[in-house]
Amino acid sequence: MKKWILGISVLLLALSCVGQKDDPEPEVDPEPGKTEVEEFPAGEGYFRRCLVLDFTGTWCVNCPKMESAIEEAQEKWPGRLLCISVHNLDAMELAPQGQELAARFGVAAYPSAVIDLDAASLVSTASSELLMSHCRRLLEGRSRSAGIRLNTVLADGKVNAQVEAQAVREGYYTLHCVLLEDGIVAPQTGGSQEHIHNNVLRGWCDSEAYTLAAPGKLEWSCSFDAAPGMRLLAFVCRGDFVDNVISCSVGEIVDYQYEE
Repeated sequence: MKKWILGISVLLLALSCVGQKDDPEPEVDPEPGKTEVEEFPAGEGYFRRCLVLDFTGTWCVNCPKMESAIEEAQEKWPGRLLCISVHNLDAMELAPQGQELAARFGVAAYPSAVIDLDAASLVSTASSELLMSHCRRLLEGRSRSAGIRLNTVLADGKVNAQVEAQAVREGYYTLHCVLLEDGIVAPQTGGSQEHIHNNVLRGWCDSEAYTLAAPGKLEWSCSFDAAPGMRLLAFVCRGDFVDNVISCSVGEIVDYQYEE
């Protein structure tokens, strides 16, 4: 068994040095004079965000580069990109969810990132421009997003989450809630012995499916074992893809937010 695990680890270490050959090139900015914030697709209604799944591992030599690319994209588009770090084959792995997500999106190299649960956005090139080009494509494709509200209550080691979404289009919807942990200090290949790991996946819950024939409200609740300092991330999917996402610390409330 140990030899099998070692063999898989060596293979993943090799894959971590190889990018996906079919990574699309980032879109060329047609107006170089515009600022990064202005480049974000304009829209009315609810404030729109993208969800980034970062497939990573402490054994992966290039994973800190993807982490840096995501952080750079977040700095360019403040508040627009939220991240879940999906660890595999290390002490922070959340089995079986991590491996199931990797299989779902066909992750064959580490690091890799997926935007809004869209398999076509799978990239393993650590580039903030590439990540942002996929975000732009997906946001422009949906034009408007559902509004989302998250109310969390922490008591006796459990956090109860109430997720509410206002759908602006008809369709097939699901609600999802994820528990995240920040500030975990652990050695990182390609990083340091005291690397700080954030957005680490600690729990995942999915609602039943809702079919709306017209715009309307969706409500759902779930709970996790949690501790102060953790965060909850909630997102609403229309069909297979994320329509909007929100995050807050356990015990806090984030209300609907709107585009200015």
